[in-house]
Amino acid sequence: MNAKLETLIRLQQVDQEMARLQLALTALPKRLEAVEQELRKRKLALEQAEKAVAAEEAKRRRMESDLKDQQQKIIKYRDQSNSVKTNEQFHALQHEIGFVDQEIRRIEDVELASMIESENLDWLRGEARRGLAAHEAIIEEERHAIRVDSADRGQELDAHRKQRETLRAAADKDLLEEYDRLANSARKTPLARASVRRCMACQMALRPQHWNEIRDGALIHCESCGRMLYFDPSLEPEQQA
Repeated sequence: MNAKLETLIRLQQVDQEMARLQLALTALPKRLEAVEQELRKRKLALEQAEKAVAAEEAKRRRMESDLKDQQQKIIKYRDQSNSVKTNEQFHALQHEIGFVDQEIRRIEDVELASMIESENLDWLRGEARRGLAAHEAIIEEERHAIRVDSADRGQELDAHRKQRETLRAAADKDLLEEYDRLANSARKTPLARASVRRCMACQMALRPQHWNEIRDGALIHCESCGRMLYFDPSLEPEQQA
């Protein structure tokens, strides 16, 4: 292998690792936002469950008040029926009593349905509370894991920065300039390994002459993608070694 290229190969490996670490660090806030968004959803679900339970209880209290009003009417009409003097008055009061009896039965039916609904809503509220509590524990663990992960990756990144500075200082200046030019172009990597007579980055076949020259350590650019090509015999298939 071209000895000058070895430093650049290692530099590219470090640059790729730094890019991976940077990407991972960038993803950490998104990862945290995802779990916090789930937490907000669970809090909203609990809030809605609490409101639903409160609304049903308020509805039942109104029904209880209406029931008392109707029961008072029954008492009033029955007292009046004891003092009426004509059949017409008596029948009129009996009609009102019958109407109030129907209203009382309707209110009692609504109350019963409300009690069943309250039981269902109370169960849903309990589930929402348990789900929120469980997720709060999960998110706390996730926050801790993200803090640790962020610190670890930050340390790795600092170590790679120092290693990168050392490698750049040791690299051939002309090759480093070409490396930087390619790194700043649209290509993702400045160097590519040549193997089995191909550029492993773009898979373009190499001319036999170029293939032989690369194997001898010559610096050649891929005619297709423009990357600097290098040959590593340790990574070649056994039959090609």
